[in-house]
Amino acid sequence: MGVKDTVVPPNTDCHHFILEDDSANLEKPYGSIFLSIPTVLDSSLAPEGHHILHIFTTSCIENWKGLSLKDYEEKKELVANKIISRLENKLFPGLKSSIVLKESSIVLKEVGTPKTHRRFLAQDNGTYGPIPHSIPKVLLGMPFNTTAIDGLYCVGDSCFPGQGVIAVAFSGIMCAHRVTADIGLEKRSPVLDAALLWLLGCLRKMA
Repeated sequence: MGVKDTVVPPNTDCHHFILEDDSANLEKPYGSIFLSIPTVLDSSLAPEGHHILHIFTTSCIENWKGLSLKDYEEKKELVANKIISRLENKLFPGLKSSIVLKESSIVLKEVGTPKTHRRFLAQDNGTYGPIPHSIPKVLLGMPFNTTAIDGLYCVGDSCFPGQGVIAVAFSGIMCAHRVTADIGLEKRSPVLDAALLWLLGCLRKMA
């Protein structure tokens, strides 16, 4: 979502978490709101005079099934408007009147659902990512970059260290290093590689 920069106070933090009620509502649909504002770190990500608000909340794909296209679009807007109202009440007074709508042609407000994730990200049931049910057991149980097949590598949110932009980016960096080392463009150490694999194997057994 794009907003005018006048609604975001100076020195606003990049990340926010909103939970108005007790922790019992934490995992309920729309119970909590996560907010990232990347433009407070890099203003070049949006047109001058604007900020990007990346807002997400909990929901299940079951809540979006059996709807006609019209009902589906209306529900998306209803849920989005309620979330925006909560952000306005807790963080940004005047947020609703400052939203840059599609007609402005400057930025675009997009509303996604679990069905959106399933369609465009191929995530099972539209999940945000394969978040481990227990740590470190499932996290360490995720596949690493290398496989038993020569020349086949794994990378992405289904691999160690898991879901999220930072984790996926790190997975990509590790995989790129592994590939360049395997084809001789970077130095590799068989002793260190073997030691690392042994250590990871021990951690998996302990988890």
